[in-house]
Amino acid sequence: MTQGFFADIVLRNGVVYTADAQDTVCQAVAVKGDKIISVGTNEQVTTYIGEDTKQIDLQGKMVIPGLIDSHIHPPGIALSELYEVQLFGINSLEGYLDAVKRFINQHPGTKAVYGQGWLWSAFTGEEANKGPRKEHLDALAPDIPVILRAMDGHSWWVNSKALAVSGITRDSDSPDGGIIEKDSVSGELWGTVKESAISLVVQPEYTLEQYIEAISAFQSKMHSLGITGVLSIMGRFTQIILQAWNHLEKQEGLALRVRGAIMVQPQNNLLSQFEDIDRLQQEYHSPYFQITTAKFFADGVVEGGTSYLLEPYTVETGKGSNYYGGFLWDMNMLEQAFCLANQRGMQIHVHSTGDAATRKVLDALESAQEKLSQGDFRNTITHLQLVHEDDIPRFKQLKVIASVQPYWHFKGPNWWHNVDYRILGERAKYEYPLRSFVDQGIPIASSSDYSITPVPNPLFAIEVGVTRNIYNGCVFGVEDITDMDDERYLLNKDERVSVTEMIKSFTINGAYALFIDHETGSIEAGKQADLVVLEEDLLSINPVDIDKVKVIMTFFAGKLVYTRQESGTGQLGE
Repeated sequence: MTQGFFADIVLRNGVVYTADAQDTVCQAVAVKGDKIISVGTNEQVTTYIGEDTKQIDLQGKMVIPGLIDSHIHPPGIALSELYEVQLFGINSLEGYLDAVKRFINQHPGTKAVYGQGWLWSAFTGEEANKGPRKEHLDALAPDIPVILRAMDGHSWWVNSKALAVSGITRDSDSPDGGIIEKDSVSGELWGTVKESAISLVVQPEYTLEQYIEAISAFQSKMHSLGITGVLSIMGRFTQIILQAWNHLEKQEGLALRVRGAIMVQPQNNLLSQFEDIDRLQQEYHSPYFQITTAKFFADGVVEGGTSYLLEPYTVETGKGSNYYGGFLWDMNMLEQAFCLANQRGMQIHVHSTGDAATRKVLDALESAQEKLSQGDFRNTITHLQLVHEDDIPRFKQLKVIASVQPYWHFKGPNWWHNVDYRILGERAKYEYPLRSFVDQGIPIASSSDYSITPVPNPLFAIEVGVTRNIYNGCVFGVEDITDMDDERYLLNKDERVSVTEMIKSFTINGAYALFIDHETGSIEAGKQADLVVLEEDLLSINPVDIDKVKVIMTFFAGKLVYTRQESGTGQLGE
């Protein structure tokens, strides 16, 4: 063999799960440049070893394809961690107020306080439905705006000063698709705004330099979790996020395969929005970074009472006995928007949590398809908290990808009973279908929706997809489980899928959703060398222990971009 065919890197003596069509498991991988050149037994790759080849003895550890998070919000919580009050991991009103008070004391002279992470389950009575009141924050900060985003991002808790500087009064009407909560007796502002009403509130302002710092930190976090590709969902701050990604690439620092999704809003002119997207697609286009997708909201979230349901919410939701939530689009306009997107070759990606919303989205996609010539659009519906069983086969018929967040597919302590079950009743026992999609041959692409999921570790989601039970109990302040059939947090075990199906949902299926399956997503000769080394074999350990497994190395395009440094993990041999 000539020198030109020797590998740069050979990983051997491992469990290499390829995620190919046959679920092949091998021992070794050979890499040259940015490509995989051989996958097979230790003996088969030996012929690619030259004197300059770096050999890595995996010592039985696992190799999987680079992971892909197909619905994520960069820079995640990086900006929040740097500049805002952190509410993640707190589940009480007192805890939130203590955190805000501490932040104000630590930042004297601050002109506004922003934060994220409060949970609906922390509140009772009317506040469990409307959201927390402004008076709690007024007592701490009467003279500066305090604006706190819920964990799900769909509701903001604000004080009186924030409402005043935003020009929101008791006479303000809720915008289409939004809610300005008011006291049902006095009509006074309550202190919570939801969905599109969020846009009325004064927004945080960060510089391009701050975004660049945050995007760089985001990329490092992704590498530490084995993630090498993302669908970047962009909303209010699209332009500056695009500029930050572009800066990283211009500096030759981009080491993720990024596809971008741009929001399309029902209240704005459709054609002008798509013309704006056309310009952005031309301005930001490279092998690693492209805008491919139009993002839509069909409804809100169950916890905010803004999901659109086929059957009414429970009376405990505080909206009466005949409240279904709302659909955010006029159907004719939505069909027109879908046509405009697919005509341009753009993928459609729709937020839909309620079963009625998902049915209408499928109706609109079907109508659009009837008007268009056939194309490879890979249209996607994401979240899918409630889906009527009659609508699941329609995903296959319409070639729609099911974008799921398995991190949420269990009965969360202090959440499921207090929020989902209270609002949905018995329907909550059947939320978040997974196996139902797989059995119909519908591709599932898993993602975190980070920062809604505060720790976007795909191994957590892989465990939950397999067990439909809690992962890492200490994160939730409870004892960890040792048996996947432990009933306390188990959510509909009939929806469990296999370990390989979950890995594929983060690899080849994610690559398919991003239109990059021809170059990555599986470990096959000729594909890009996006690889992850795990300290244990996920196929052989107890599924409840998957969350404890650590990423040892991450390779992007043949380059080592992350190595776990902590002692005790066991260094791989050469």
